[in-house]
Amino acid sequence: MNRLKFLRLWSLAVGGMDACTGLMLVFAPAQTLRLMQVPEVAPAALIFLSWMGVFIGSVGLSYALVLKGSREAETVWIFTAVVRLAVACFLVAEIFSGNLPSAWLLVAVTDGVVALGQGAVLRAGWWKGGEG
Repeated sequence: MNRLKFLRLWSLAVGGMDACTGLMLVFAPAQTLRLMQVPEVAPAALIFLSWMGVFIGSVGLSYALVLKGSREAETVWIFTAVVRLAVACFLVAEIFSGNLPSAWLLVAVTDGVVALGQGAVLRAGWWKGGEG
């Protein structure tokens, strides 16, 4: 598999994961948390989870810009890596301070791994190298 194909598949997989999670949080936040094995939250908090779902889904959909070209793809990867790293750091800090249950660690690890993976690819210049 060439680099460009791998990068597009990665983008499709990660973007799809976020787009689906976002939609699920918008339309079924309590059920989504249950699937993630996150403890129940107050009913009044569900609207904020749906609001987060709009953001998460939008980040996922932004990966579709990868199909436009390498310049756009590299920009999407930079942006999403920064967002994911920020989310991972925030979640880890909140989990260790006792403000969030440890079930959120899966999200932190996922975002951290994706951010570091994208960062490594960006640093290696794969988007600039084309089909490699």
